[in-house]
Amino acid sequence: MIAACRMLNGLFPDQREVIFRARGRVRCVRFGRSVQIGATALAMCVMIWSVVSTVQFTSHHSIVSERDTEIDRLRDENERFARDLAEMRARAEIQHRSLTSTQKTTVDLETANLALRKDLAALRAARDEQQERADALALTYLSEVEAKARLSVEALALAESREALQLDISDREQKLAAVQASRRNLGAELAAAQDALGELKLDILSMEKARADLRSKLDATDERLRNTLNAKVAVDNERKVLGEQVADLSARLVTLETAQGGIVSRLGETANESGEALRKTLDLAGLDVDRLLERMARAAGEGRGVGGPLLAIEESPGAGLAQQIATVERRIDDLQSLQSLMEKLPLAAPLDEYRVTSNFGRRIDPFTKRLAFHSGTDMASRRRAPVRVTSPGLVTFVGWKGGFGKMVEVDHGLGVRTRYGHLSSIFVKRGQELTFREKVGLIGSTGRSSGEHLHYEILIDGRHNDPSNFIKAGRYVFKN
Repeated sequence: MIAACRMLNGLFPDQREVIFRARGRVRCVRFGRSVQIGATALAMCVMIWSVVSTVQFTSHHSIVSERDTEIDRLRDENERFARDLAEMRARAEIQHRSLTSTQKTTVDLETANLALRKDLAALRAARDEQQERADALALTYLSEVEAKARLSVEALALAESREALQLDISDREQKLAAVQASRRNLGAELAAAQDALGELKLDILSMEKARADLRSKLDATDERLRNTLNAKVAVDNERKVLGEQVADLSARLVTLETAQGGIVSRLGETANESGEALRKTLDLAGLDVDRLLERMARAAGEGRGVGGPLLAIEESPGAGLAQQIATVERRIDDLQSLQSLMEKLPLAAPLDEYRVTSNFGRRIDPFTKRLAFHSGTDMASRRRAPVRVTSPGLVTFVGWKGGFGKMVEVDHGLGVRTRYGHLSSIFVKRGQELTFREKVGLIGSTGRSSGEHLHYEILIDGRHNDPSNFIKAGRYVFKN
């Protein structure tokens, strides 16, 4: 959270100030945080509303399509179940008709069987009666001869009738056996038909249950479809309202873009001009500005490298103003980086009042009278004048150092160091943090010196640089 707040403060500070000089007058343009965030917020709102409405419409459209597909599938399944149910009912009707015919045939066979049994009983009764008559005739055979012949004829006739009756009885018994076998077969067929009818009834019950379940699912699907359609209508209404809001925001954004475009453009031009002026100033000191900016970014934990895949943003109202604001912010960030860099560089003079007694570079050595290299600038001033550090830094050396005499060395970061030699007194300690213009000692004549003065050096990455170029650049900055 703290890092996010710092980042937000870095992107949108309380006030952005741009100072420029025109026609001999110094002007300051200030932009508050609300003005900085306003345009960006409006553009982001338009984009967010557009994306949200599009996503909602797409999701509801896909849901409705899925529900329509499911309804069609359920309707096809319902029709298929209806056809299967009709076929099962037709089969049940055929089985029922077959069972009815079989039952009717069984009843007819039972009736015929009863009639045959009655005839068989009558034939048996007639046979018994004939047997009794034959027995009676046999008793009277010995007493009457004439009657014997007659009885013999009658006996023969009765025997023939008896044989005929026996044949008729045998035929009737065979027919009865056939009827009983047919009855047993019909009973088996009737049992099988009853089993098939039971299974068919179970299938019909399961089909009815499946149809009821399908009907309930279809009703539930219809209810969900109605809810989805209502939700779609609500989404359409909401989308219409959002469209009106987007149109209103777009109009307001266009108005804001028209009103603020000139100000943002002038601000960007001012920031660009100020940045170019600072770069030219640093060029006077002979510095590699881009390399120092890269070092400063790495020291602050902020990489200056950027990149990534290109994801283009569609043109929308306010996009031009957002692009201008982004460009201006980049230029302001560059200007702030240059200003931060200048705060770390030694662009001021180490003495309030001075005169240069020996410049940087080749000179005649005051002691040997031979050509030699002078690694710094000698500055003379009033006696015991205070020597001040030329930018914030850390003291890395305090004490006596050969020809420098009493010397103080300060590390300003980014590979920049300054040295202050021939001091008479030193007011700082090694490891001490110094602020800009803080006293490090008093001017003197210690070490290899011909008189009271300050030997001032500037080193970048271990290489000596002409301090006068830095002082000239500082004067140019403070003047403008």
